This record gives sequence, C-alpha cells and structure tokens, in this order.
Amino acid sequence: MNIRKEIDYSTMHAALDLAVSMKLPQMELYCEIGKAICARTEKGAAVAAASYLSKQYPDMTGFSPRNVRRMRDFYRLYSDMPELLAKVLRLNWTQNVVIMEAELPAEARAWYIDEALRCDPTKAELLELLSSEAHPQISLDQTEKYWYNADNDKVLEFDQHEKDTFCVSRQYPKKPRKSLLYQWFSSLEWRLLHHNYTICERALM
Repeated sequence: MNIRKEIDYSTMHAALDLAVSMKLPQMELYCEIGKAICARTEKGAAVAAASYLSKQYPDMTGFSPRNVRRMRDFYRLYSDMPELLAKVLRLNWTQNVVIMEAELPAEARAWYIDEALRCDPTKAELLELLSSEAHPQISLDQTEKYWYNADNDKVLEFDQHEKDTFCVSRQYPKKPRKSLLYQWFSSLEWRLLHHNYTICERALM
C-alpha cells in the first residue's frame, strides 16, 4: 500500500505570512504570493497556498485555488521583465487577469497594458478592446493613441482616408470641364460642316 508523503510547506507558509504582514497594495501582495509559490517545485503548491491563506486569513478575500494559481502565473509571466512588471503593478487585478489570460504575443500584451494604463477601462471595455483586435490596426509608433469605441470609429476612418493618397471619396469625381479652346474648335467645326452642307444643298436645287 502506497502512503502519500506529507509535504513540508513551512518555508512557503512563512513567506506568505511575511507578505501579508507587510500590508502591501493588492497587486504587490499578489506578486509576492506568486513569488513564494514559484519557489516551490511541487505541482500542488498553489492549492496548498490557497488552503493555508484561506484558513489563516479568513477575513481576506481572493484566495481561491484558481485565483492563487493566477498569482503564480502572474509572477512567472512578468518576473523577468522589470519594466513591464512596474507597469502591470499599477493596473488592478481584474485588468491584469483579462490581459494575462488573453494569450497575447509579447508586443501586443505590452500595447494593451499601455492602453489600460491610459484609459483605466472596466472589464467589459477591456474585453471589447481585445475582441476588436485593436492592436494589429494601430502602429506602435503613432504619436496619438485612440480608445476604440463606437464614437470615434468615424474619426479614425476619416483620418485614415486623409493619410491614404489612394483613398477616394465614395462620390464620383466631377468630370473635368472642357477647355475653352476645345469648346471653340468644336463650335467652329460644327459651323463649317453646317456651311458646307448648305452649299451642297443649294447646288442640288
């Protein structure tokens, strides 16, 4: 009969207690919790951390197994990118979860983080921005950034047409006016033909 060996998580528990005792802002606390879990190699470390935090700090929320696993993934994702980590720590947890779970390439993720910092969107607004795939439509070297919504789509379309020399108006362009010289020659030709016809007609009478 196989007996499951009890895993000693006392070191991790001490790190979790230290993080909570520091009274950090939420994002920094979650980052420290993720760091403590990532120091362990066991697959069940996140679940063990969630269980310990829930029992040890019943008055605090956000320590479900799923959410604590997100804290672990958050630290893994940004721990090697200090500049980006400094930015995401300024976002709220919901915004970070939405961007993190969108499975974006690094360049696109950085763009959406900057947009979230600039606009402070709600969860619904951020999900709408992600679903609209706004990042591929905007070059990263633009000096002016836009928040995509129904109100400014027309403005963006107008600006795009102004910059695109191959974009023409939906209305057909007016036909160019004939030059005065062309009009004069046409009138002269008609008069000559009419004159010759009159001469021939008289000759036949």
